[in-house]
Amino acid sequence: MRPGELWRTTPFRLTLMNGAVFALAVVALMGLIYQQTAGYMARQIDGIVISEAKDLRLGGAERLPERVTQAVAADTRRIEYYGLFSADGIWISGNVRSLPASLPIDGAPREVHAAGLQPGARGLAQRMPWGEILYVGHDALVLTGLRKIIINALALSGGLILVLGLAAAAALSLGPLRRIDDLRAASRAALKGELGVRLPVSRRRDEIDMLAGVANAMMDEAERLLWEVKSVGENVAHDLRTPLNRLRALLYRVRQETQLEGAQREMLDQALAETDDLLTRFRALQRIGEIERRDRQAFFEPTRLQSVLEHVRELHEPLAEDRGVALEADIADDAPAVSADPTLLFEAVSNLVDNALKFTPRGGRVTLRLVVRDEGPRIEVADNGPGVPEVERDAVLQRFYRAARTRTEPGSGLGLSIVTAIARLHHFTLVLEDARPGLRVALNCWPRGIGG
Repeated sequence: MRPGELWRTTPFRLTLMNGAVFALAVVALMGLIYQQTAGYMARQIDGIVISEAKDLRLGGAERLPERVTQAVAADTRRIEYYGLFSADGIWISGNVRSLPASLPIDGAPREVHAAGLQPGARGLAQRMPWGEILYVGHDALVLTGLRKIIINALALSGGLILVLGLAAAAALSLGPLRRIDDLRAASRAALKGELGVRLPVSRRRDEIDMLAGVANAMMDEAERLLWEVKSVGENVAHDLRTPLNRLRALLYRVRQETQLEGAQREMLDQALAETDDLLTRFRALQRIGEIERRDRQAFFEPTRLQSVLEHVRELHEPLAEDRGVALEADIADDAPAVSADPTLLFEAVSNLVDNALKFTPRGGRVTLRLVVRDEGPRIEVADNGPGVPEVERDAVLQRFYRAARTRTEPGSGLGLSIVTAIARLHHFTLVLEDARPGLRVALNCWPRGIGG
């Protein structure tokens, strides 16, 4: 299990989403608490400054400077601010030397912004009946402390929610991820041709199990239909081979024991050739069935592709000389070995080379190549013959299909079908490309995947 897979799981994302919603709710709640508390404390501070201004004013004008000085001295917490100014704003007494510039002299408490004061501090400026100006202010240390407490609580709770949310998301995602890994393993086995494999179903009967149940039902039906289709072709090929062999033997006997001449002789020879062609096709059909029924790993071993291609080249060199076609080989020495059935790979490459020689005109060239790519080794058989149009390249891999320009050539149309069956057995990929001119058939000798 990779970390990226954890993030892609639905339980992980849903848990994180729920955690994020919960965190936003906590932030909103704490913000509301702070807002309501700040408003309440602002009203309390307003009441304090109004009360203190009233007490100072009721004492009369004679000892007002002395009372202001005494009030400053009595403030041991250093949160009260007083200032007495003349009618034209000259300082008389108190710990405030100048009136705040933005504070109107109307006796109404307002927030005061000044150096040394905490955000939320309140104060008022009031003109006395005898003309002097009194300033009373109150700092907001308690509100600042509350703000710090709320911020710290948010930071702590936010970190705790994040850690617990990630832990819960991971815990809730591990189980589904393990089940997904089991589903992947079963799917890969089914993709490799193990038709009896089914996706595991737990006792929870949740959405994963419902999906696995539907997939298993589809696989049951696909397996049934596949075996029915395969059995029809194989049974027909098997049942008809015996009467066809008898028919060929009878035609051959007639040919040997009679003295037919001219058109009758040609018709008999044509009947023999058509019977041989039918037998070849049935043998090819049975060969495809044998390959598809074969145990997928029974004959696999580390295989050097260089040796397989060298044997193919040696086998087909005499045929290439007879056809007047140059058979060239370009085999990379550093190609790594692959896990494969060497006999079947030899058969597949032989079929490709045989097809290329068959459809390459005299004086042409067939190239057998082994190259190394980042994904793995790649076998290529290229010719400069007529090629296959792009629209027909998928069709020529089907059984009995033959391109329009090659239908006059002898053959059963099953050579590439055998190669396709061998490639599917090894989990390799068969690719047809334009060689400009001609056709390039490539066998990518690295396993196909179903997605990570």
